[in-house]
Amino acid sequence: MFHSGTTRLIASWNALDAGRIPPRARFDPLEIADLLPQMFLLAREGDRLAFRIAGEALRDLFGRSLKGSDVFGLFSPPARPLARRTTLQAVRDGRPMVLVGTGRSDVGAQVPLEVVVAPMLGADGTPDRLIGLVQPTASLTLLEGRPIHEVAIRMAATAGTAPTRPQLRLAAVNGQRIA
Repeated sequence: MFHSGTTRLIASWNALDAGRIPPRARFDPLEIADLLPQMFLLAREGDRLAFRIAGEALRDLFGRSLKGSDVFGLFSPPARPLARRTTLQAVRDGRPMVLVGTGRSDVGAQVPLEVVVAPMLGADGTPDRLIGLVQPTASLTLLEGRPIHEVAIRMAATAGTAPTRPQLRLAAVNGQRIA
């Protein structure tokens, strides 16, 4: 079970295009306005995914503006490969992914959190952006007033509706049925 904020973003994404990657133009942020402070928009810039927009709660949570910075810079060095694979899988599979982990301050204070990434289609029909959410799953008082220095990942999970694929049809070749 994911946090209710995580679930709401995934449900909103799914409702846009019934299990397929939705066009960015169909996404209305006002439908989930209360989540906007925790949300972000990523765009590919060369070989990195940079924050185009990041909500105010994220600035407060990480203690700095995230605009223009690489999303993978938020993760601890051991967590970066999983964060990259998970983000690529979200685009490849055409559905949201959730990273479950812990945000750690520079003095070791920790808070559990979920990070959602979900692909969006640009005007040319290619997935060119990812929307996302950073959802703490416990009180931020656990951070003792310190910003998150890095995110460690415990697991990655697929979320949302499975992509729509054509049904297989049976055919007979030389008397053998094949799909």
